[in-house]
Formats: sequence, C-alpha cells, structure tokens
Amino acid sequence: MNLRHRLAPSLRARAWGEAVAIPVIAIGVAFAVRPGDPFLLNASFPWLWFAPVLVALRYGLAPAVLSLGILVLSFVAARVGLPELHLRGLPQGQFLGGVVLTLLAGEYGSTWILRLRRAEQMGQYATQQLESLTRTLHATRISHDRLEQTIIGKPVTLRDSLLDLRRALATDGGALTEGLAARLLHLTAYHGGFEQAALYAISEGVIEEPPRASIGAAFALDRTDILVTRCLEKQRTAYWAANSLKDGAHSAYLVTAPIAASDGTMVGLLVVASMPFLFLNDENLLTVSVLLAYFADDAYATRVAQEAQVTLPHCPPRFAAETVKLARAARELGLESSLVTITIAKGPLRDQILDNLTTLARGLDDNWRIREPGAYRLVTLIPFGNRSVAEGYIERVSAYLEERFNIKPGPTTFSVTLREFGNKDALTLLNAAAGVRHDP
Repeated sequence: MNLRHRLAPSLRARAWGEAVAIPVIAIGVAFAVRPGDPFLLNASFPWLWFAPVLVALRYGLAPAVLSLGILVLSFVAARVGLPELHLRGLPQGQFLGGVVLTLLAGEYGSTWILRLRRAEQMGQYATQQLESLTRTLHATRISHDRLEQTIIGKPVTLRDSLLDLRRALATDGGALTEGLAARLLHLTAYHGGFEQAALYAISEGVIEEPPRASIGAAFALDRTDILVTRCLEKQRTAYWAANSLKDGAHSAYLVTAPIAASDGTMVGLLVVASMPFLFLNDENLLTVSVLLAYFADDAYATRVAQEAQVTLPHCPPRFAAETVKLARAARELGLESSLVTITIAKGPLRDQILDNLTTLARGLDDNWRIREPGAYRLVTLIPFGNRSVAEGYIERVSAYLEERFNIKPGPTTFSVTLREFGNKDALTLLNAAAGVRHDP
C-alpha cells in the first residue's frame, strides 16, 4: 500500500466529518445570502434540507441523523442567541417533511451502500482467484518448458522448487526468514539469470535492512531510487529501459520486483543490480514476477491458516485461508458461503470415489480431501453460494455417484452434510466439516 493510501482518511471518518461539515457549510451560506432569514423559512423551497439529504444518500442513515440534529440544534441556538432574527416556533410542517425525506433517503443510501460493498467483495474475491489461477497456469507452463531443458543428471523443475518452498513456509509459519529468503532468491536467480541481487523484507510498508538474502557483490539500497519508489507505489515489477525513465532520470538497478500476494499484502522486495542483457526481457521478468507472487500467496495462506492448522494439521493452507476470508465476508457483509462434507463409508471403491468427486467442483470451488483410518471425507468450499447453490451441488454429486457407481446416500455408502457460514468463525466451521467436533 503506497503512502497516498496510508495517509488518506478512512471512509468512516470522512463520512462523519462530512456529516458535520455539509450542514454547517449550508447554514453558513444561507446566513451569507439571506441574513434576515438564514434558515430559508420564507423561501419558496426549503433548500437547506439538501444538506442532510445529500449526506443520507452518500453515507447512509446514521450520518444523516447527525446532520438532522445539527440543523435542529442550529435553529434552536439561533432562536435563543439571535433574538434579532425574530425566529418563532419550530415550523413543524417543514421540519417534519424534511426529517421524513432525510430518513427515507438515509434508508435508501444504507441499502445501496451495503449492496455495493457486497458487489465489491465478490468482485475482489473473483479477481484474486483469477490472478492466482493465472499465476498457477503460467508457473505450470514455465515448469514444462524448463523440464524440456533439464540439466542432464540434475533435474530441476519449477514445480518441485515451489513445493519445497511451500513446505518451508509451513515450517516457518509463513515468515520470510533468512533461510527461506535465500532459497527464494536462488530460485528466482536460477530462472531469471541474476548475477547481483538482494531480497529485502517489508513490514508495514517499510523496507527492512539489511537484506534477508543476497547474491553477488553486496550493494547499498537507495530507497529514493526511481525503480524502488515506482515498484512500491504501483506494486508491480519495474525495470530499466531506455523508454521507461523520464529525461534525466537514472537508476542504479536493473529490476525491482515486489513480493505481493493477490490481496495486495506486500511482504518483500527483490532488487537486481546486475544480470545478463539477454535475460532482461518481458517473458523472463514475467516468470520472476509469477514466482514471487506465487510465494507471497503461499506465505499469506500459511499465516492466515496457522490457527486452523493447530487442530487441523492436514488442512491445506490455501483452503483454510479462503475459509477465513469467506467467513469474514459472511459475518460483516452477509455474503453467504457454504461447506459441503461428503463422508464415504468403508469399501473397496472409496479411494476412487473420493478422487472422482474432486472433478465436480465449480471454477471457484475448492476441495479438501481427508483420508483417515476412521473416515474418508471430501470437504468442498463453495464461495458466495447460499443453501440453494450448495443443494444443487449436492444433487449433482448424488446423481453422479448413482450413475457412475450405482450407489445412493445411506449409512453403508455415503452421507452429505451442508454447513452455511452465517455468523460462525472459520475455525468452528473447519473443525465441524472435518469431523473434529460437531457444530454448536
């Protein structure tokens, strides 16, 4: 997050500030225009009521009530403190109409603010999932290309390297330790051809020194360098090119790349001071960006899922992290999601059934396969899917199992449990879905 966003006032603070400022400014303008009738009681139209109505439409009911109170208190204060205005009793008809109009506008504004927040949350989630899927597909393509060019006697694939990093992240709790940073830097250097580079950790938007890892000759970090500032502001890879810098601008580095997750959380910065000229191309830099973003997503998922994995050590970090995010959206915005648990009874085909069921998930759905001696389960996370969507998925699963394996729900075949998020926390939902403990 850049400096401009950090210094910007929060939406809630701005709402209450404008709820006070708008009616005060309106009263001040009315005093300047019509000193003898500052509340426009004798005007052909009650223009002063535009102030609370505007606040109501923009910020909802609660700030609108504050604006109403300011208008009423200002009228009472003027009647007591400014006798030269000859203000008589409160004009009940005008004030009652203004109050009703403001309350209606406030209710309308609150409803649409909630709808917009829900739409933004759903769009943001879909965007994050799309970015994650795009990175995964690109990483798979790169791994395939590298596999075709494998060094004889020393096979190194991108997939194996990412899996090793994921295991190390799980061990270190998602923190960018020196050992993990060194492995990540050598991985990106192997695929990007870096000769001199350093990897820095970022905490609360501040670059920490010294670097967590480096290769080649050591070099000092210039925080004011144009590539560093551009990378931090835009959270995108910045590189030196003849047509990318303004006239007279100069950078001591060739590439700066952020280690940022899909949700915008920035945990580190890669600074490259030297690399072969032929490696400085868009495809190579895209590969490095995907590697860093893939690592950042895994680190974020590991941190979010730490609490869940205390009681559920076999729960995939990404699955736990998505459940945490969707549970928060359900509590705060009313965006319902569902967890469907399919428990498969003992039998010779349960491994095959479990593997086949994973193919029935939708694009945004996520699966968690549980293979334990006592139970085989498939837990499916259905983002932004209410009961009707989850029931449709259950019907599809039941029809598939009946057609493919000729079995129906029952104590000797399989059972299905549907859990809606509601106001439950993610840990309770995950434990119940995995059969660790029942729903409260």
